[in-house]
Amino acid sequence: MRILGVHSSGFRYFVTDKAMPAAETIQKKDVSIDQECMVLFIAVEKDDEKNPDLVAEKLYQDALRRKQQVAVETVVVYPYVHLTHTPSAPSTALAVLQRVAQLMEGSFQCVIRAPFGWYKGFDLHCKGHPLSEWSGRFGPEAEEGLTLSSIRKDKERDAGPKFTRFVICDLKGDLHEVDRGNFTQCPVFRSEEQVYRLLYRFVANEFGQAQPSDELPQHVVFMRKHELLDYCDASEKGHYKWYPKGILMQRLILDYAALLAREWGAWEMKNPIVIRGDNNVVGELMGEFHERDYKVDGGRGTCYLRYASDPLGFPFLQKVRFTYKQTPLKVYEEATCFRNEQEGEVSGLKRVRNFMMTDMHAACSSAEEARNEFRELCLRFGKLMNDIIASGRWVLGWEGTLEFFEDNKEFLLGISRDLSVPSFFKLMPNMTHYYAMKNEYQSITRDGSNIQVSTVQWDVKDGERFNIGFIDEEGKKRPCPVILHASSFGSIERTLCTLLENIAVDKDKGNPPSFPLWLAPTQLRLLTVNEGLLDFALQVCDRLSASLIRVDIDDRNETVSRKIRAAEEDWIPYIVVLGEKERESGQLAVRRRSDGARFTCSEEDLAREIRDAVQDMPFRPIPMDPCLSRRPLFVG
Repeated sequence: MRILGVHSSGFRYFVTDKAMPAAETIQKKDVSIDQECMVLFIAVEKDDEKNPDLVAEKLYQDALRRKQQVAVETVVVYPYVHLTHTPSAPSTALAVLQRVAQLMEGSFQCVIRAPFGWYKGFDLHCKGHPLSEWSGRFGPEAEEGLTLSSIRKDKERDAGPKFTRFVICDLKGDLHEVDRGNFTQCPVFRSEEQVYRLLYRFVANEFGQAQPSDELPQHVVFMRKHELLDYCDASEKGHYKWYPKGILMQRLILDYAALLAREWGAWEMKNPIVIRGDNNVVGELMGEFHERDYKVDGGRGTCYLRYASDPLGFPFLQKVRFTYKQTPLKVYEEATCFRNEQEGEVSGLKRVRNFMMTDMHAACSSAEEARNEFRELCLRFGKLMNDIIASGRWVLGWEGTLEFFEDNKEFLLGISRDLSVPSFFKLMPNMTHYYAMKNEYQSITRDGSNIQVSTVQWDVKDGERFNIGFIDEEGKKRPCPVILHASSFGSIERTLCTLLENIAVDKDKGNPPSFPLWLAPTQLRLLTVNEGLLDFALQVCDRLSASLIRVDIDDRNETVSRKIRAAEEDWIPYIVVLGEKERESGQLAVRRRSDGARFTCSEEDLAREIRDAVQDMPFRPIPMDPCLSRRPLFVG
């Protein structure tokens, strides 16, 4: 970092134009300071990316010494890239400038940070004494005696939004004000209804009162036992390898997510996963996730792996020309994402570092248009949770501003009532991110923790920030006042985690653990009584497979009873034992896992039952050789 400091009798800056499309949102374009001040012109350099917090701390400590020398209580933090030939990535620069200003707030009476990403003019009046001008350079190297304790405290103090009001909405739509100390006394928690027990667990988790558990999460046990996915020793924690069965389930979920998006009216796009570090378009947006950046350097400068579809999806929409007649403009993307989560935060499939998101966006031309789409998405995702993901085991969480809640209270409470689930609102006086309000569909797991699946978010910043706009009736381009963010399945990893955790709950209740039929890697297994029936089994397998059913054959040299036990351990929904009687009669002896029923029927009737149960859900063929004797073992 290079800086130029000036002790000035006054200071004024005025904004002229954007220097980058993703320039910070500004409240005032002309700011004047009439008292003595310390003006710090700051250029953050590429080398500072190694330890941006330490660089910010060094400048802060230097500023405290200068404050004592020149006796001022006002400081101006002014971005000034012209001091260096090797500037950092915009996201790093913005994060450092924000951190410097945060540190200064504890030691100066007035801290003013000039906006990042704008061309500006300025007037200053240097005091002209021997200590009134100075320069400095602060590197990322550690120094003896300099600690980051103040920064760590600031991070703990400023982590996330500052919520000041907490409200529970019951099934009737009545509101109950709660806080960390008294939420257990809320009248809704006296109810014996299961959904309020789930809500209690969610609220307790949000207030930092999660239940401790040393038990390995059941979804981790199941994902390895059924050879879906696994830890990868050659990669770092939070990155998983997928086995054929897991890939099949992943792609079926993606097929359904794409179908939901098309039914909603979205068209699909695809963007790269790498963002250039010197591309200013997404600098501010990336700055909000600075500590979770994954950096890549291929010798052509620092790049970043995207953390969601937004950083490249919004520049995509920026260049799309559409009119008011074509709004809301709806898009969908299956986005491979990376977040460099802290070591203690990575947990099974609940929180990973590499994941696949099902992202949906709607660029709206009016708030009323956005309200209609927001409500429709909420109801669609409620049906998804009930029918597919976590029936009867989810609640709704909300986060947003006090102003948006009060202005749209009936609208928001109406959504909660229509979804027939209770809600928990966390409200803050000011926006800290791009959304004024968002909801999260929270599934409560066997161990009492919660997993966010679907979400819908009301974004009031990015239309103007990225110049995403529509052509109005007069032929003028206007920024979209609202862009809705939504994700049907959240991430595929979290969805699979939720499904497996809910299967564990069913198992605890005495129900046979089972995959949803449409997701089961094998929907029907044929068990041969002896080797001489393999050709017959292959013929049956081919005919049933042609009816869009995933069929495999246990042709191993085992007894029928052992094959049945193996099929039950694999959670196979339908088991058919093939012997001479079945070959001669054409009738199949069937075992149905869901209710333990045993019956005899024709191939056609069995195929019809399975297809009727699956309905219109996506289908993909079995991912491996149908004969179990030809399959390798992935786990164990």
